[in-house]
Amino acid sequence: MITINSVDADGRLDASYANPRPLPFHTAVATSDGNSLKLFFELRAAGYNGSTYTLSYDAANDRLTGIYDQVVVKQKFEVVFVRSKS
Repeated sequence: MITINSVDADGRLDASYANPRPLPFHTAVATSDGNSLKLFFELRAAGYNGSTYTLSYDAANDRLTGIYDQVVVKQKFEVVFVRSKS
């Protein structure tokens, strides 16, 4: 789960990750690419060591989609995050 609390004018996100315990992101930024919203997250906590999420916002389906690069096991995974309605 990714929780995004806020975004500042420079695109820096106040965000955290939980799987299942919360972990801070080392880097969490949003950028605009034309009409697309791109998000980049980097984890440096134990067991993650620079693993990243590179995501795009799918407005039609209200979800984030993209690639999780788990550098520790040297694998990439397609991921989807759906907004929680709670």
